[in-house]
Amino acid sequence: MIRVPPPPISDQAMADLLCTLMILCRGFDERREPIWAYLCIKPSMAKSFRDARERGNIDISEYGTVIESGDGHEPPDEVKRRMERDYGMNHLYEQELLARVAALQSSASA
Repeated sequence: MIRVPPPPISDQAMADLLCTLMILCRGFDERREPIWAYLCIKPSMAKSFRDARERGNIDISEYGTVIESGDGHEPPDEVKRRMERDYGMNHLYEQELLARVAALQSSASA
């Protein structure tokens, strides 16, 4: 029997297999009513999602899986707690990341 090893997997493909990014999206529906949604995307889709978001109206389901969504500007506290408990969502991630980047930039320039 001849065994052929599988082709090597790229770092990006490995990241897509092992990781998922969860994002709390806020926006407006077709009637201009506020809505929110938790979206899980693969790391390889992060840049495409960011670029599309900067261009304007998008269908977020084209970029990942919508875990939960609803009406209003913010998800209810119960939903936030469930996302934190069940999916490890960190609602402060972006602020924490930006603070760390600013601290690193500050220490590098000192």
